[in-house]
Amino acid sequence: MKSTVLTDKWALCAALLMLLFILSSCSQEETPHQPVYTSVCGDSICSADELGVCDIDCSTGVEVQPVVTTPADLLEQMRSRIKEYSPEERLNQTNNVVAEDENLQVESISTYVPVTGFRVASRYNLLSIGENISKVMGTLNKFYLREILMNGVLRSNTEAFGPRAALYEQFLKLRAGKVVFGFDEESETLSTYLHYNEGEPMLDYMLDLQGGIFKFFEGQSMHFLGHDYVISEVSNDSLKLVGLTTPDTFLFRNRHGAWINEKTISPDVLNVTLKKDSLRIIILADKDMNILPGTGLRSYVDEPETLLTNRLDIAYDGLTDVPVFDIKFDKSGEKYWLNFVTSKNASYKIPFAYLSPLKLGDDDNSLVFKEGTGSSDYFIKSKDYFVVNNNKQFNGLSNIIRLLDVKEENGLLLFEDPALEKFIVYFKGTPGANATADLIVDRVVHKVYVGKNHSIAVDLDGNSRINEDNTPIITAGNALIKVNQVYHDYINVSIITPKEMRENSNSNLEINFRISNDGLSIDKNDLEMLAEPSGANVLVGMTDYGTLFVLSKNVDEDDQSGDDLIIKYPLVQRFADVVVMAYE
Repeated sequence: MKSTVLTDKWALCAALLMLLFILSSCSQEETPHQPVYTSVCGDSICSADELGVCDIDCSTGVEVQPVVTTPADLLEQMRSRIKEYSPEERLNQTNNVVAEDENLQVESISTYVPVTGFRVASRYNLLSIGENISKVMGTLNKFYLREILMNGVLRSNTEAFGPRAALYEQFLKLRAGKVVFGFDEESETLSTYLHYNEGEPMLDYMLDLQGGIFKFFEGQSMHFLGHDYVISEVSNDSLKLVGLTTPDTFLFRNRHGAWINEKTISPDVLNVTLKKDSLRIIILADKDMNILPGTGLRSYVDEPETLLTNRLDIAYDGLTDVPVFDIKFDKSGEKYWLNFVTSKNASYKIPFAYLSPLKLGDDDNSLVFKEGTGSSDYFIKSKDYFVVNNNKQFNGLSNIIRLLDVKEENGLLLFEDPALEKFIVYFKGTPGANATADLIVDRVVHKVYVGKNHSIAVDLDGNSRINEDNTPIITAGNALIKVNQVYHDYINVSIITPKEMRENSNSNLEINFRISNDGLSIDKNDLEMLAEPSGANVLVGMTDYGTLFVLSKNVDEDDQSGDDLIIKYPLVQRFADVVVMAYE
């Protein structure tokens, strides 16, 4: 019997061992470790640490392609500058530095501005030059400035009326101010600046009670523009606030301005409307003010306490920084040269105008921008330049082509693109009768009709017809250089910014100028040109798109004329950076 039990035990052990062997054979193979390469230059292995450092190991022989930033990319970057906080993120934003700043308890708002702590930058996204700030930003409340415009509850308890409570809310709106280009007399600076006219409403503040009136809460404390105050006295036409976290005292008088620290502030500066359950204060500009880039409103007002707090300022940081391209009209003797860059980064320098006699091109050859009357009007001669584009004013492409020669015996047209290369195009038929060719530029077919005496007619804009169409030159940034008319004594030219490139605009922006024997002059109705204060022989103007025009050499301020014109044309519209600086 015992022998049988031992045999069964040995059999059980053997079965268990067999099961373990089978299970182990079914397990997945361990993934082999990838070899770890150390950063050793010259070992023929390009590790991450050797990129850009070890040319021997990491040289691929492939030219690094530049990152191309399109106008759409730049605009998207500008529109994404505002940080949108969720309610949870705002609740988690601590600000112990400002709260612990001992100067906040002892210094008046008229003398002390906190420079430590968390500065909230609330940007006015895509504010155009010349546009009023109020058009691009709504009313600010606790969700924008959670400490300065903090909500709260007032509570009181009296024997006569028992417990009372009222919710109060604070709001702030920017009413005026716009960024312009001009001359600031005080600093003698030609620049853009944030401008306020004297008497203009700059800030509009509102304190609103819900469920009570101020009189019920005399002796109670409340939050007012970043500081705590006691409601000291309330009458039908006045409200007195005494500071707890600041030594300042306010006495607001309905329609009669205010007393701030016993200083009388005129209603022309502080327009106060006091009701039993609300306080509205409109802060007006006490003079004409030009806030230059890198400065703020507080440093320009005569009495800083009229801003009612030292934890708020309006700053101007200048225009947005975007790539710019030069368009140049240079006078050399009796000739004007045009220099520009296309959106495909092709650089051109071509003869634009000859002054005596006045014509497009140079003394021997023409620059052709306008089609003839039809296919038999051979308006382009040998050695002439002509403009071709893809029949688009927005996102258009332009090239300047020169007809070098017509080889009638070989059926060849010899062309040159001055920014690229020379090339040939075959034609079929008899010149002057039925000879045609296809000139293909940027995938657009421009029909060519070959005439006699080395002349051709071309569909310049690629719309499949020749019908006296005016073909503008389209530069990088989508500027249009359009020759409107050639008269016997001047050439009328326009620089056009298409409406599609302008923020919230339904019209093109057009600047007209003339080229004549006297030089180049810009129409005053289109753009005001200002003299450079340094004494240089230069006139400067800027459009609301941010395009800078610079006239130089033999300038005349009255006629807005000069010999040379440089146009600093931005890749996309330049916007103004106006910032609410709040020390939260």
